[in-house]
Amino acid sequence: MVTGTYSEVISENADLIRKGLDVAIFVAPVTDTDEITELLDPTSGQLTIPAAYQHVGLIEKGQGASRSRDVDSVDVESIGHAEPTRRDITTDVTGLQFTMQESKALTIELYEGISLASVVAESAGSTHSNVSFDKPDRPATRRFRVLALAKDGEGADAVYFAKWLPNAQVTDMSDQEWNEDPEVQYQVTMTAFADQEFGTAIRNLWGIPQRLVEPMGFAPTGD
Repeated sequence: MVTGTYSEVISENADLIRKGLDVAIFVAPVTDTDEITELLDPTSGQLTIPAAYQHVGLIEKGQGASRSRDVDSVDVESIGHAEPTRRDITTDVTGLQFTMQESKALTIELYEGISLASVVAESAGSTHSNVSFDKPDRPATRRFRVLALAKDGEGADAVYFAKWLPNAQVTDMSDQEWNEDPEVQYQVTMTAFADQEFGTAIRNLWGIPQRLVEPMGFAPTGD
């Protein structure tokens, strides 16, 4: 039981309001065996990104990285009760949507659903090269490991938060426009699937200054 004035019984801390002031998306082949369990190196405090993870580059500012969640449930209704007496979740699907702005092999692969590993740039005179690839009749199902990383603040006060999708697939691509505005964009939606090896579809990760551990409601090491 907590008693007191209004200001004494509430708990507010504006220092815990977070923004993704900078966001980066990394992808790796699903064959990569690196499991991401922490964002910061225990010794140096620096970010630790496995070598196989490639940065997709610049992403559109207004959208950043948008997480979607689609939850369906089935209700049990009982006589004499105006509300369901039981509710079971039947589906819980998480997606990650972002819009890439750099035209390069990695972004094209994600958007087109193909592998460009065997594509070679052929010389065309002294100043240019030719690159060509065909859209397959039926794009292959390609799985990736994805790390969506956000940063809030600078230096010792920086807060990092991320979502790791160990088994993700591109399930939707937006229309692409070629004109003066906007830039050529590669917008994709990646759906998270449960990974049998790591036992999850999505892992939430935080790297925070020690002074925020207890205010955020976590027990420090040793407690």
